[in-house]
Amino acid sequence: MRWLLDTNVLIDAFAGRPDAARAMAAARSANLEWVGFSALTRLEALGFAGRTPADDQGLRALLAQFNEAQITPDIIDKAIRVRKAARIKTPDALIAATALHHQATLVTRNVADFRRVPGLMMLDSATF
Repeated sequence: MRWLLDTNVLIDAFAGRPDAARAMAAARSANLEWVGFSALTRLEALGFAGRTPADDQGLRALLAQFNEAQITPDIIDKAIRVRKAARIKTPDALIAATALHHQATLVTRNVADFRRVPGLMMLDSATF
């Protein structure tokens, strides 16, 4: 099994939200073939204005525990199709396309945002 962690799960875990922390612990301890996050997640997490250098260091340490999935031309093409089919925001389309490309289950708190994406498998991080 493969998991792709959505930005909100990583940020929530870093902020100490218990369900997200449990999701991250499950990602580290489960016998998963691959656990990653989109390069867009790194941009979203570290590009937020107002974060301190210590926050950035902590987020980088958290991200370093998982695989960063690059945004390739194939993922862009999938995101275009996803955005048209599901009528979702571009960042969500890129995250969904990355999960689809890597045949990964998307772990997210925002299940409703991705519900219309054909073929996307999801786990709600709020249930951990």
